[in-house]
Amino acid sequence: MGKGAGKKHDKKSFYVIGDSEDLEYFGAKNIIDAELQLINKKYEKEPKQTKDLAGLSLSGGGIRSASFSLGIMQALAYKNWLSKIDYLSTVSGGGYIGTSLTWLLSKKWQLLDKDFDTSPDNFPYVTYPMCGKVNNKPDEDCTKDSMSVKVRGKLLHYLRQNAKYLTPGSGINIFSLIAVLLRGIALGLFTYFALLVLLFLLLNMSSLYCPIMLPGLNCFLLTASLILVSYLVTLPFYSLGTYIFKRTKNKAYFLRRGYEKLAGILLPLALALAVLGSIPFVSEWLDKSLNSDALKRIYSSITGTDIQATGVSVISIIVGVISSIAAFFKTNKVKSSKITVGFFVAIGTAALLFGILILAYQTSLQIPVWFPVNVTVILAAAVVIFAILVNLNHVSVHRYYRDRLMETFMPDLASIMTNDYKRSHKAEEANEKRLHEVFDKKGNPEYFGPYHIINTNVVLPSSKRAIFRGRGGDNFIMSPLYCGGNATGWLKTEKYMGGELTLASAMAISGAAVNPDAGCGGDGITRQPLLSILMGILNLRLGYWVPNPNPHESEGAIRPSAPNYFWPGLWEIIFRYRLNEKAYFLQLTDGGHFENLALYEMIRRRLKLIIVCDGAADPQCTFSELANAMQKVRTDFGALIIIEDEMLKDLMPSKKMDQVKVAKRGFLKAKIIYADNSKGRLIYINTTFCEGLSADIYGYKREHPSFPEEPTSDQFFNEKQFEAYRELGYHIAWSMMKDDEVISDPIVKEVMEI
Repeated sequence: MGKGAGKKHDKKSFYVIGDSEDLEYFGAKNIIDAELQLINKKYEKEPKQTKDLAGLSLSGGGIRSASFSLGIMQALAYKNWLSKIDYLSTVSGGGYIGTSLTWLLSKKWQLLDKDFDTSPDNFPYVTYPMCGKVNNKPDEDCTKDSMSVKVRGKLLHYLRQNAKYLTPGSGINIFSLIAVLLRGIALGLFTYFALLVLLFLLLNMSSLYCPIMLPGLNCFLLTASLILVSYLVTLPFYSLGTYIFKRTKNKAYFLRRGYEKLAGILLPLALALAVLGSIPFVSEWLDKSLNSDALKRIYSSITGTDIQATGVSVISIIVGVISSIAAFFKTNKVKSSKITVGFFVAIGTAALLFGILILAYQTSLQIPVWFPVNVTVILAAAVVIFAILVNLNHVSVHRYYRDRLMETFMPDLASIMTNDYKRSHKAEEANEKRLHEVFDKKGNPEYFGPYHIINTNVVLPSSKRAIFRGRGGDNFIMSPLYCGGNATGWLKTEKYMGGELTLASAMAISGAAVNPDAGCGGDGITRQPLLSILMGILNLRLGYWVPNPNPHESEGAIRPSAPNYFWPGLWEIIFRYRLNEKAYFLQLTDGGHFENLALYEMIRRRLKLIIVCDGAADPQCTFSELANAMQKVRTDFGALIIIEDEMLKDLMPSKKMDQVKVAKRGFLKAKIIYADNSKGRLIYINTTFCEGLSADIYGYKREHPSFPEEPTSDQFFNEKQFEAYRELGYHIAWSMMKDDEVISDPIVKEVMEI
């Protein structure tokens, strides 16, 4: 066996495909058994099963969720509940602070007298906002010259001051972000536009665009016409067939299916050929139609040039952009119709794509005038080579987003202690931290913190399985032991991507909120195909292209080592080819595009106690994220979460206090009934303005009436805003742990050892 074959065999040995007969963990038994073996290292005397364990889920919601979740974790650590948590499941914004905890716990810090852990004394971000209290007494360490206490206080201060993580300063500001966005747009437009020009240039040089047989026809229009005529000719034969086979039901059924499949292929093909073939004639018609004396004078007075189809293409691009923006704002209105929004998106995107086609055709006509043949050939070759060599992951805004998150939430302690906040120069070690390196080479955790599962969404709009196709994707985990999901199978993290997947990249991928073919909970305007194509062309994505964990999908074909403008760019983004679980390159996006509470994998593991922190924006109190999670775990795992309408009403602000609406509480406790009839408990904590908050939070509420439901698009928190959400989380979690109904619950008492 050759060297390459040996490597393939080795990789396959670390791959786990979902077991359809696994009714306990629904295909993931081998994965969860490996996790349990690792978790039980801290329960050596009394090994446990997942049904005995506890999990903490931190939801999406950007920096708001990160701030809110931090306050909750501080309170849990203070009451020594956090040390009883075995699993940490995060998505999007919850992953910011969850990854921060994993980063700080997984490293031996030379500055510390004692390593960080989840105990009240050594929680990295202190357990109480006022310097520290332990056992309801002033923390004696606060008066000591303890490096551990100093670092914990500095870390919290650091987050407060750097919550505007996208524009941190030190030479990186809002213009840096804009420049990176424009870079991706410019490179995408340039590459695909240049390839279009090259295509039209080749068509012009060939006879395919030359009029043939009849005036106004070329090869493309002729082919489209023949397809359409063939379709019309088959209509009477199909009608006759329905009479002939009416007594043989199976033959009639197969006839219908065959006809429907053929029509589904031929009509889109005819439409595409008609559009491509009409470009020269539409361009010529526009030139003639718009060359009236009045229009000439108006256009030339503005531009100084004669009006041509090029001008129309530019206008159509502008119309497309305006229509797309209008459609975007319509999606923010609760009562907006999906049909209306879809119409705006389709019209806007079609106008923009039409303008690009006309402009590319017009440019191709000028190329022979501008350049000699040899120069044209060299330029064409350069464009093709450029499209092959450029890594799509490195020219999108994803890398900027990843680096800013890493610098904020995976800080270097030495630079913090010296008050050196030039974060862009102090994240080299975090930049290299591999996800599988959270554990040492022997497989023992370097910390006894919770096992971290980072949730993402794998984009699958053309999956052959209806469940993935309808949802637009599937949950895809990234964890220290395994990466993958039911759709793709799982591969050991140390083997996945050559073992190069970093903790920072996993955090950023989980928070990739803007992406083609993906939307919150599997719905949204960005799942519209035409808009997704446009976003693909403009490189407007936070998502990340990764190789398929399934090693069988990389066999028998030559594939690029990195995603480029041809593959998967041209084939999967533009031509919509193989956007499914069989593709070599998969696109991972925000886990909230599948399920935004990070609850899905916790329910799969049948944990006894799950604490969910919901920091997503929900100004209308629809609890849509909770509803989506409940529906998916019931459908996929047969698990019931019993929450009655009256329980949710306690979380809705209604009672007025000093002209401010307040809710009765910010949490609820619910029963979980798993498929095997075992029982669990769910504690759900929500960002709601409730009774008993401190005066400074009331003050912030009066100044900012939309608090605590400010939009997720606001990722530029100042100190007051960060503190308001952190303190809100702390207060609600503290109230929950003092609630008689919660602490008297037998499952809570058993798991938390109350």
